[in-house]
Amino acid sequence: MTAVSFASIDSVTFDIVWEPTVNNYRDLVVGGTSEYSLGPLVYKATAFEKAVLLSYAIATVATVLCLVFAFPLAYVMARLDDRAFKIVIYLVLLPFFTMYLVRAYSWRLMFGQSGVLNQVLGAVGIGPVAAFEFGVPAVIVGLTHAYFPYMLITLYASLDGLDFSLIEAARDLGASRVDVIRDHIIPLTLPGIVGGSLFVFVPSVGAFITPQILGQGKVQMIGILIEQRAIGEATNAATASAASMAVVFSIVVAMFLVFRYVDLDELGGV
Repeated sequence: MTAVSFASIDSVTFDIVWEPTVNNYRDLVVGGTSEYSLGPLVYKATAFEKAVLLSYAIATVATVLCLVFAFPLAYVMARLDDRAFKIVIYLVLLPFFTMYLVRAYSWRLMFGQSGVLNQVLGAVGIGPVAAFEFGVPAVIVGLTHAYFPYMLITLYASLDGLDFSLIEAARDLGASRVDVIRDHIIPLTLPGIVGGSLFVFVPSVGAFITPQILGQGKVQMIGILIEQRAIGEATNAATASAASMAVVFSIVVAMFLVFRYVDLDELGGV
């Protein structure tokens, strides 16, 4: 893929021409048509830049939602006895025994103007609601549901190694619940939080099936754009490879910065 990203494609035969060039990378950031105003400055973004920014924004929201929903559940699971833990983890993971594609199509039935959510709201005289149409909200819900177990299991592994006597001691000494969470639980489980966030954020950035099914052409994340460049109407494996390598490089840089502060062997828990 790296080699192809520096090659070119014959416009007639679509064969790879092995002549080194950086035009594929230049085309990703040059010649933007969508204008954005930043005060007195007007910035023209390319389709690639728009797709990357949208992908990172959606992945960030999905990661935050997974963290918000998974942390309390992981905390409760860490305090349960063995029998209760097995029951809870079975109920949580039961939907994930099915294929990822099946789960995505299940959410497709919920969204849309004639989806279950809008049908229910319409029956009570509220809907349809635009937020329950196909688009960014539907993609975020789908990604949050798809990668929730990765966050949950990682946080549980971190919280399971936590010495809860420290929490009880802090409460006995007058610390509030907010103080305990801020000053004790979060710092001690930070490696698990970082690890779970990576396991959700990275695959969410490059997601293809979820935005394809729940976006219905309204959400062009980077995975959709690469697919269009690779095998769609504008077939060009070289530009698709360049786009892929640019995204991979940005993720590697982000992970490198994370690993400067968190050791790899700490991501599974304290």
